[in-house]
Amino acid sequence: MLEERRSDIARLLEENRSFATGTIIASALAAAVIAYMLRRARQEEERMPAAMATGAWGRARDLVGEERLEAGRDFVMERLLPEFKPTLLAILRDFQDLTEQWFRQTEKAIKRL
Repeated sequence: MLEERRSDIARLLEENRSFATGTIIASALAAAVIAYMLRRARQEEERMPAAMATGAWGRARDLVGEERLEAGRDFVMERLLPEFKPTLLAILRDFQDLTEQWFRQTEKAIKRL
C-alpha cells in the first residue's frame, strides 16, 4: 500500500512536470506573439509621418498650384540652404567632437576594468 502511494505520487509529479513545461512554453509563445504585435504597431506608426508629408505635399500643390510650390522649393534650395550650410557644418563638427570625446572616455573606462 505504501509502495502504491509512492508510485501514485511519482506519477503525479511526472504529470505536473509536463504541465509546468507546457505552461512555460505557452507563456513564452504568448510573450513572443505580443512582442511581435507591438513591434508591428510601432513600425506602422513610424511610417505614418512619411504618409503625412506626402499628403501635405499633395494638398499644398492642390491649394497653391505646382508653379508656386516649385518657386518656393527653388527659393529654399538656392537662398536658404547656402546660408544655413556653414551652421549645419559647425553643428556636424561639434557632434563629431562630442562623439570622439565620448569614445575616448569609453575606451579609458574599458581599459580601467
